[in-house]
Amino acid sequence: MRDIFYSILLVAILLGCNSREEELDIRSRFGNFNGNNILLKPVDYLSAPIAKKIEHHPELFNYLNDVQIFSMAYNSDSLMISGFMVQPKKPGKYPVIIFNRGGNQELGRLLIATAIEIMAPFASEGFVVVASNYRGNSGGEGKEEFGGIDVRDNTNLISHLSQIEKADTNHINLLGISRGGMMNYLTLKNYKGDKIKSVATIGGISDLEITLKHHVQMEAVYQELIPNYKYKPKAALQSRSANYWVDKLPDIPFLIFHSKTDEHVHYSQALALADSLQKQGKKVSLHLFENDSHGLEKNRAEVIDKIKKIFVEASEM
Repeated sequence: MRDIFYSILLVAILLGCNSREEELDIRSRFGNFNGNNILLKPVDYLSAPIAKKIEHHPELFNYLNDVQIFSMAYNSDSLMISGFMVQPKKPGKYPVIIFNRGGNQELGRLLIATAIEIMAPFASEGFVVVASNYRGNSGGEGKEEFGGIDVRDNTNLISHLSQIEKADTNHINLLGISRGGMMNYLTLKNYKGDKIKSVATIGGISDLEITLKHHVQMEAVYQELIPNYKYKPKAALQSRSANYWVDKLPDIPFLIFHSKTDEHVHYSQALALADSLQKQGKKVSLHLFENDSHGLEKNRAEVIDKIKKIFVEASEM
């Protein structure tokens, strides 16, 4: 089961995809909320491009027999936001993983393949896994702000988790990749409660100024998506950078993974974040890898094993 998970971990999300696997008009697909805050539709993945891979290598996807995969629409500030939910088939209550995608806008948007290859393996091991495209993306309403008001799409989702029958809303974990690391920390900063038990970040952004210094293409993203960036760039970036407000983060276990040769998100910001967390007396485990990619493909087995371990331990607290 793990082999297929490892073979695709992060790559599809970080590189993004413009494939149109489903109709993007979310209102036409889901209708109105009518008193509900989460709407689910079963995914017919056999009609998606991933079906060919499953057909040719069914032995790699045995875990699909143990999970249910849903396309999701949910209410965030009266906006309809798109995403996915994957859960175990067996009855019961299961701890939650909120998976924070990388990229921005349609680059890195969640696909059926993401639900099958990234989310479903976790679900098969006893988690309810939910993921948001953030507002304005993949048919969702509104406009994302790259860590601005779109953070409410996570905090609002947390408040609605009780509508998922199998979700143990007292045990929530955050998993973020690249931009999703920034969303991890902003969610922790803005969430009012004690139900988030642990957080894991892979190649995560924790300092947008350092990210810009080493990845100048991000300037265009900042200008397009971040309100007031043109007039107050430093304030806009620091408000999204956990390295500047570590004291606002809760006392939960932090698991941080980064490559020293990451060409997209420089590892120095992971060092700074881990150091600041430790000085605040928080539990942090930093894992740096030599000569690996942004997605840590060479070390993915170790990374995923450590993530699963900390999430299981958090669910038992």
